[in-house]
Amino acid sequence: MAKTNKILIAEDDPFLIKVMGTILQDEGFAVDTARDGEEALKKITANGYKLVLLDLVMPKKNGFEVLEDMKAKKIKTPVLVFSNLSQDSDRKEAVSLGAKDYFVKSDMSIDEVAEAVKKYISK
Repeated sequence: MAKTNKILIAEDDPFLIKVMGTILQDEGFAVDTARDGEEALKKITANGYKLVLLDLVMPKKNGFEVLEDMKAKKIKTPVLVFSNLSQDSDRKEAVSLGAKDYFVKSDMSIDEVAEAVKKYISK
């Protein structure tokens, strides 16, 4: 996989950033990170990411706000939501705002997330 496959991990948990980042780098992706919604939005706007892994509960701007801003700015970068919010209403809202898929952290392994990333980038 070419290093042009840049992914942004927007997540405020340093442990998850490290684990997901390492696994995705091992899969050949170039990984960038943002620890809050404002930083994520700045990076998404400025950089050509192939995919964004987005947590919904973050400081400064939450993931829903990031999705709303991306939609308003017509940013077409695919977003996979990776969150602890497991309500159906949260899933529906994220998808209605443009998320391509929605994963509940407690229901998935990091390897499954890596597989999902590969699936969406190969499309």
